[in-house]
Amino acid sequence: TRVMAFHAKTPALNEQQELPPNVSTANNNSTLAAFGARLGIQSLNPSLLEQAVTHGDATNLTYLGKRVLGLYATEYLHTKYPSMHMSAFQQILKKYIGYKSLSHIGNQVGLQDVVRWNREEDKTLVHSSVLAECFNALVGAIYQEQGPEAAKKFVHAHILSRELDVRPFLKLENPKRYLSALLKKTNQERAVSRILSETGRLSSSPVFVVGVFSGENKLGEGFGSSLKMAEHRACQDALASYYGKEEKDFVLPSDADHVDNYKPPVLGSTEAIV
Repeated sequence: TRVMAFHAKTPALNEQQELPPNVSTANNNSTLAAFGARLGIQSLNPSLLEQAVTHGDATNLTYLGKRVLGLYATEYLHTKYPSMHMSAFQQILKKYIGYKSLSHIGNQVGLQDVVRWNREEDKTLVHSSVLAECFNALVGAIYQEQGPEAAKKFVHAHILSRELDVRPFLKLENPKRYLSALLKKTNQERAVSRILSETGRLSSSPVFVVGVFSGENKLGEGFGSSLKMAEHRACQDALASYYGKEEKDFVLPSDADHVDNYKPPVLGSTEAIV
């Protein structure tokens, strides 16, 4: 089965919203059943679902869910962005499965309406932590009762299908140095900067457009009010194009037994400078 979840038109990852004041109020079974149906997990054992949304009763499920979620998110991102450098990878992974993101997703799917939390007994917890831990517990409950395929389907549908622009995470300090090291490591000609266009050189607001090349191959392009700024941005653009290269059609390693003639996806050699 080829995974194309990243094309789904689902909400972008944003900051979380806080839980309403009555979050600790117990919800009736019909509300919990409706919540399960909305997420496509209505076949989950009702008592296990209730345990997953009851903060304090779901510690083991939360721990399990974190590991399962981390596995599938790491597999997906490594396969989709095989050349991603580790600094960016860790930030992007957190953006998908960190507490703020899980809390926000929990709000979007209505988790705040069914979560059970005795606020008076544990006043040290913040709202985002409660939702995030219960969301992890949901993943753990699905994995425990229905197995890895069901858990992976849930993770892809509700978390990994969300759109995220990765380029802002790819910026590196001193990009010219990083680009030189990368070209050397990949046996390419050294980088050469060339002015592509310019306006107002002698005015108070000049604009330069610079391209950075390896041989005849243009790696990146940038603009700025000075040649140095334009070159800096061109090197950043070149690095973003390399490290952010996205595979459009791939088979996940965990789907290897579902296809004929499985070919492992390429995992790039990423760090030019550690």
